[in-house]
Amino acid sequence: MELFAADQGEVLPPFLAGRCRLLATARSAFALLHRTLSPHRVWLPSYLGGSVLPAFERPETDLRFYAIDESLRVANGRWLVDVGQGDAVVFVDYFGFNRWEEWGRQASERGAWVIEDACQALLNRSFSRHAHYVILSPRKFVGVPDGGVLIAQGSAALPADPLPPAPPEWWCEALAASVRRADYDLGSGDEGRSWFAMFQKVERTGPVTPSAMSELSAFLLRRGIDWNAVALRRQANYRMLAEALGEFALFPELEDSVVPLGFPVRLANRDPVRFHLFSRQIFPPVHWPLEGIVPEAFAGSHLLAREILTLPCDQRYDQDVVTSLIRAVREVGPRPVRTKADKAP
Repeated sequence: MELFAADQGEVLPPFLAGRCRLLATARSAFALLHRTLSPHRVWLPSYLGGSVLPAFERPETDLRFYAIDESLRVANGRWLVDVGQGDAVVFVDYFGFNRWEEWGRQASERGAWVIEDACQALLNRSFSRHAHYVILSPRKFVGVPDGGVLIAQGSAALPADPLPPAPPEWWCEALAASVRRADYDLGSGDEGRSWFAMFQKVERTGPVTPSAMSELSAFLLRRGIDWNAVALRRQANYRMLAEALGEFALFPELEDSVVPLGFPVRLANRDPVRFHLFSRQIFPPVHWPLEGIVPEAFAGSHLLAREILTLPCDQRYDQDVVTSLIRAVREVGPRPVRTKADKAP
């Protein structure tokens, strides 16, 4: 299914209610947008996952980074003087939080295409009014085998290119990873977490060429999931974590409009905490390792990448599980990062 159209009387989840295209992956959506806009220059934040880069890597594209600091905010606006008409500027809603609104306004006023990377903000109530396009990744929130969504806002044209299906070998692996993940969550097998290695491979090898979302994933997104329950559980879990571990949180306060991907903390002893959680069968990811992806000159981003850890808050976990997670974190003695102000005599 390529162009999304609702059946008469059907109630759609908010992220499918506007003008959108359904693609195989978020990276595929970025690639379609890059092909459509053909910007000479693309601006990316210095804190991002490496999977998005191949969507923009063309010989004719001038790929540049702007600085993100240790608090996941745009560090300064000096780079904006070089943003010009027809450039594309990508802003990321880290863990669901938009902290770049004013910078987006300025980029748009300079004639750039503003692209909101909302892959970690699927169920937020709204997206930036300054964004011409929004890209989402349902696979980060629910267990569909494939899926990326490209939304056009305002007067921005929605690409109408016909899209081929994703490569069948890749899609079969994506489906297998999704099924094994479900088995693992239900406690019915896969003690060795083989699904995770499969999932990582699927993420790494997903199609860069624009490809359509499968009919199965499109059906599940439209009719197979209680999105309100997903959103409420994620918010409740996040607030429990914030109450107990707020001193370590990058975003201690959760607005009602935000449905978070996870609960990011910044720890001086990140790796010991993470390995202790592994021993408790809790597997918090790191969003993201930057080595070899972002130039070392962006020191603030690289420092954060060495200290950040994402504690899970998703809908699979009830209050008892979150309580156990908090206890496990406390067992190892998490240490907050000392800022420059803390270190001053």
